[in-house]
Amino acid sequence: MTRLVGIAAASAAVAALVVPGLALGQGKAPKLADSPSSAFPDRAYLLQLPERRALTASGVTVTENGGSVSGLAVIPPGGAATGAVLLIDASNSMRGAPLQGAMAAARAFLKERKANMPLSVVIFGPDDTVLADFTTDAGQLAASVAETPATSEGTHIYDALIEATESITSQGLRRATVVLLSDGTDVGSGTSLAEAQEALAVTNTRVYSVGLRSPQYAPDTLQAVARRSGGRYAEAARPAELKAIFTEIGADLASEYEVTYRSLLPPQVNAAVSVAVSGLPAAKARYTTPALAISSGGTFDRSWLDSVIVSPYLAVFIVVSVIALLGMALFSGIDARNRSLRHRMAQYVSVPTEEEGRMRRAEVTAMLADRAQRRIEGHRWFQAFERDVELGGFKYSPMGIVGWTLIAAIITSLVVTIVFQSLLGLLAGLFVPLVTRFIVKRRVSAKRKAFREQLPDNLEVLAGALRAGHSLVGAMNVMVEGATEPFKSEFLRVLQDEQLGIPLDDALMVMSRRMDNLDVEQVSIVTRLQREAGGNTAEVLDRVVDNIRGRMELQRLVQVLTAQGRIARYILTAIPVFLLAFFLLVNAPWLEPLWETTIGNIAMVLWVIMLVGGWFAIKKIVEIEV
Repeated sequence: MTRLVGIAAASAAVAALVVPGLALGQGKAPKLADSPSSAFPDRAYLLQLPERRALTASGVTVTENGGSVSGLAVIPPGGAATGAVLLIDASNSMRGAPLQGAMAAARAFLKERKANMPLSVVIFGPDDTVLADFTTDAGQLAASVAETPATSEGTHIYDALIEATESITSQGLRRATVVLLSDGTDVGSGTSLAEAQEALAVTNTRVYSVGLRSPQYAPDTLQAVARRSGGRYAEAARPAELKAIFTEIGADLASEYEVTYRSLLPPQVNAAVSVAVSGLPAAKARYTTPALAISSGGTFDRSWLDSVIVSPYLAVFIVVSVIALLGMALFSGIDARNRSLRHRMAQYVSVPTEEEGRMRRAEVTAMLADRAQRRIEGHRWFQAFERDVELGGFKYSPMGIVGWTLIAAIITSLVVTIVFQSLLGLLAGLFVPLVTRFIVKRRVSAKRKAFREQLPDNLEVLAGALRAGHSLVGAMNVMVEGATEPFKSEFLRVLQDEQLGIPLDDALMVMSRRMDNLDVEQVSIVTRLQREAGGNTAEVLDRVVDNIRGRMELQRLVQVLTAQGRIARYILTAIPVFLLAFFLLVNAPWLEPLWETTIGNIAMVLWVIMLVGGWFAIKKIVEIEV
């Protein structure tokens, strides 16, 4: 029995010596992943070796489906073409042990990095702070992470990633790796995940994201960034675990080689890639070669341009263009007399610069606009339109909008005439001003509606400020400070008018007309009574607020009861238009009598009149003023 035990022990000892030797001889398998710069037929892979070692193209064998490749090259880690960025979250949630652990992890990363790999160290919160720009100086990098930085409010992860890609681009790196550490999700970025991902893809940058668990931690952001950029995600439960994670990442980057070659496979083939390094098992990867972008020419098809050229309606466009050019030439000749002597002489004695030409064009444009505006500003319709444009907050002037509307009307008329080959298409331009007017009215109505919704709440603030001892003007200032747009800007106009000497009640009446709001007239009357007779203005404002809220409830009730009619207005108007478009697409010749015969033309005009009339008739029925 003792002899058997001895034999077993000896066998176990021999096995213990042999098995590690076999494992050592086989070696740990390397990892193979697509490089961000990979394409076809020029392929690029990132080869991750299990340990640091010198590697050249002669020590690597690459095959695709068992066949050879051409142009094999091995690019070692580091150098001027690649780099890394450390992005460390310095928001308030990282204060204390988490940020100290992060800086310790950064120091561990520096110990493992490749000496010739440019590295940048950046901390981020609401803003980015570059502790060390791209450099290989070990002393400068060590000094940048020696101390724990201050924290601030906000975690702008997406903004920090875009800033990192911009620095990568300015450095001229062909590809890069961002090591991102945060204990939360993105809060407050001015950019989105899609924008950050696009910037990473353009610069061939991947992200190794590291999450540190905290009460506000959500891994979705970090996981999405890593997954979509071709990187990987790691998570630490405690700050002490960060050091090991960063050490591993630094070691991986220091032993990562880029293998490039040209594939010899045909299109649309499943490729099995094998990368073998002497002394190590082969690394495997798969991809599918893309299809060639070759489109068949097909049979000859006459270009649509031919039909346009031979169309008689093209003459309409040519005539209008010639008239416009002649008018412009005539106007230029008349306007030449108004030029100053210096500008006229400069054309003969010197060559005007581009800047002078640009300024002159702007000057002429402004004079034309002023001259045209002086001709029509006396008309009441333009005054109302000008007021609506200003109230709607458009960036163009009223004359600018009118000018663009006229241009759009002319283009619309010509396009419709050419497409339908009928002179009735010239009438299509008449609808463009209606569309412009609708857009302006829509924006003004939206602004007035928002003002109406904000009025009662802000009047309550005004009443509260009066009870607190403020004067009426002082209470309005308190109200305006806490208000939002458009209420704030409108009441600022009232306060500015009051400072210019206009009575407060008159300024409120002006705002009432601007906002088309009768409730503001009540406030104007209250201010006049307070100025002339005094009294408890706060209590009166409370009654006004009650009346306003009651009217708003009644308006909402009317909106609900008339909803069916409003929907019917849109449906009944859209059905004939959609039917006309449908028949034009399915069987256009069937509708030719409508615009080729006199009776058809009359029917089309009556159809348009009845369609527009029905729209306004239903609109008049369902829009009840309260």
